Amino acid sequence: MAKWKYKSLEWIHSVREQDYNETKDLAPDELINKTKENAGDLARSLGLKIVSAHTVSTNTFTAKSA
Repeated sequence: MAKWKYKSLEWIHSVREQDYNETKDLAPDELINKTKENAGDLARSLGLKIVSAHTVSTNTFTAKSA
């Protein structure tokens, strides 16, 4: 791997390379599902609310007048 000026860039690129190597043989739909599962697990572990396009489209939003 090429040398980077900053340790953070070196770390980011090594993580991206590792992810690529782990997912390069997956079909696109498999990769999408894996990403969704991982993102959902991370969000739940951080106590975040998961908002999807379905959730947003079923909620009604009203603008408050000034």
